[in-house]
Amino acid sequence: MKRQGAGVLCVSAALASMLLAAAPAPTKSSLPAMSFAAATQMKLPNGVIIASQPSADVPVVGVQVFVPGGLVQQPGNKAGIASVTAALVLQTKVEGSTTLSQAAALAGGSVSYTLDPLDTRYYLECHEADFARLFHDLRVALGHPDVSQLAAQRTQAIANANALTENPLEAAYAMVRQVRYRGTGFALPDQGSSVTIAGLSGADVAAFVASYTHGSGTIVALEGAVTQPLIAAAAHEFESLPASTPAPVPAPNAVVRLHQIVAHRNVLAPWVAVAYEAPGQYSSDFAPMLVIEALLGSGGDVHSFNYTSNELAPQDFVGAYYQYEVSPGSMIVFLGGANENLDQSVRDLETGIARLRGDNISATLISEAKKTALGDYFLSVTRFDDLAWLLGRSAASPEGVAFENNVPQRIMSVKAADIQRVARHYLTKETIAIVLPASAGR
Repeated sequence: MKRQGAGVLCVSAALASMLLAAAPAPTKSSLPAMSFAAATQMKLPNGVIIASQPSADVPVVGVQVFVPGGLVQQPGNKAGIASVTAALVLQTKVEGSTTLSQAAALAGGSVSYTLDPLDTRYYLECHEADFARLFHDLRVALGHPDVSQLAAQRTQAIANANALTENPLEAAYAMVRQVRYRGTGFALPDQGSSVTIAGLSGADVAAFVASYTHGSGTIVALEGAVTQPLIAAAAHEFESLPASTPAPVPAPNAVVRLHQIVAHRNVLAPWVAVAYEAPGQYSSDFAPMLVIEALLGSGGDVHSFNYTSNELAPQDFVGAYYQYEVSPGSMIVFLGGANENLDQSVRDLETGIARLRGDNISATLISEAKKTALGDYFLSVTRFDDLAWLLGRSAASPEGVAFENNVPQRIMSVKAADIQRVARHYLTKETIAIVLPASAGR
C-alpha cells in the first residue's frame, strides 16, 4: 500500500508562490459523491470488536485482524520483536506440515502482516468456503507462533534491517522518529537492528505474544462476501481471549526545541525530511491537517512507510507524509533527489508554512485543497485490504464505524480559520533530518 500522489502544492521552488496563486473555481459536479457501504460492529464480552461491511458483488472475504502489539510497544532492547513474531506467525504449521502462508496460497488466497505504530495487522483474503478453516488457522498461529523457525527468521530480519539502513528515505524517517518518539518503541527502526535481532529468543517471542493477547484492543474487520455465519465464526474464534487490557502505551518525550540531525549514506543526492507535530486520526483537528497535507503536496498515503511482509520500502518519495496512526502524529515533508535544489526547497517550505499560519491563503486554493484531500482520502482505500483497514480503524474510534463516512464531511467543512489555527498549533519546533552522500573513504 505504498501509493504515491501529488497534491495541490508541490514542495518545490514554486510552493511559496502557489500558496497565493489563483486556481480554477470549483464546481458542484467536480466534488466526489462517494461514501462507504453500510457497516456494523459488535463488542464481545471480552472486549474484542467485530466489524463487518458486506458486499454482495464480491466473491471473496477479506479480514484484517488488529492485535494490540505494534512498534510503540517494543522494548528498547528488543527492537525487531514485532516483525520477527509476525513473520513466525505466517510460517507456523497449521495443517500438518503446511504453514499458514502455504495453506492460504493453496486455497487461492493470501495472508500477510503489517506493522503499525500501535498494533500489528494480519490480513487474510480467501474464498467464502475456506474462511472458517483459514481464519481458525490464523487465530491458532497468532497465539502460538512456531519458534522452531526463529533462527531462520532472525537471519532474514537482519538482512532486511541492513538493507533498509541504506535507503535514504527510511534513514531520514528513522532519524525523525528517534527524536519525536523518544521513550517508545516507535523511536526504534521498524525492522530492528542486527544487534537487537540477534539477541531475540523464544522467550522474547512468547512475552510479546502475551503482551497482545487481550480482548481489549483486538479488532476483527471483515469485508466482502460476509454472512452472518462468517461473523459468528469470527466471533467464536476470539471469544476465548482474556477479558483484559494491554499495558498502557508508552508516551514519547515531549519535543520542546528544534532538532537537526545528519547521517551519511551511499546515495547520489542528499535528502531532507522536515517534521512537525500533527494530530492523531481521532482528533477534531484531523480534517484540517488533511487539507494542510494537500496544500503542502501529499507524496503518498499513511501506509507509504509501513513495514509489511509483502511490500517493498519506497525508493522515491517527495512531498508531505502524514503519519496519524500514532499519538502525537507527525507531518513530515520529504525533499530530495538529483533534480532538486534542496536549499531553495527548504526555504520555500518554510515560507509556505509561514503562510499557512497567516491569513492570506485564497478561498479558491483552500477549496481546491479540500477537493484534493477528499480525493486522496477515498483513493487511499481502493483495495480490499485498505477497506478492511479503514473499517477496523473506524470501529476503534469513539464514533464507531460511522467514522469513515464522517471524515469526508469534515474535510469539506474545513475553513481558512481552521487551517490557520491548526498550522499555528502544530507546525512549530520542527525536526530536520538530513541524509548526505557518503564521502570517499568514509
